[in-house]
Amino acid sequence: MPKEKRNDLIFLFLILLVCIIKLFHIGYKRVHFSSDLLINSFKENYGKEVVLEKNILEANKLILDNKIKNFNLSSNLKLNHYFKQRIVEFSYPVKLNKNSKFIITSNKENLNCKLKSTSEKLKLYEC
Repeated sequence: MPKEKRNDLIFLFLILLVCIIKLFHIGYKRVHFSSDLLINSFKENYGKEVVLEKNILEANKLILDNKIKNFNLSSNLKLNHYFKQRIVEFSYPVKLNKNSKFIITSNKENLNCKLKSTSEKLKLYEC
């Protein structure tokens, strides 16, 4: 192999090595990349505590513990668009239904319905 071609290959290899090292540096130091999250990303419900807020996890626990098929949110919770979107996405296949007899409210709200269950921040009523 000619010396020039060999020097070119060594130079390309060094550039590639520096690029790979820089990618690892960016991933781990600046973006806080988690290889654990990547490896386990296809396991059911893995990482939900990292991604979702506590009140969304509580609402989903109320839904699952009471084995309901659909639910509604109080008017105050509906105003929180982030909460509404996340609970609809995370609780699937249980669906948000405005005609549901099950209503999730914050602990500060009270309804004239039967209280089914409570959590730290939320309540589930059956009307």
